[in-house]
Amino acid sequence: MDLRNNQITIGELLAHPAARQVLAHRFPQLIGRPIVMASGSMTLERAMKLGAAYVPRKLIQETWKSSEGCDTCGEG
Repeated sequence: MDLRNNQITIGELLAHPAARQVLAHRFPQLIGRPIVMASGSMTLERAMKLGAAYVPRKLIQETWKSSEGCDTCGEG
């Protein structure tokens, strides 16, 4: 999936079923929360910076590495 140098928005990620599945698997405590749903225009870069206070950086990096092999994440 092309994350556009982390400038893809949270809304765009959540709109793709495969990307949403990766996020739900890695961050089940966040998916479906009102704050996440309301942050659709936030860039991935900004979300990672904000999330670093709550989620280990290694987990964030592993998540995006796993999404690189997702052939269907950029479709839809």
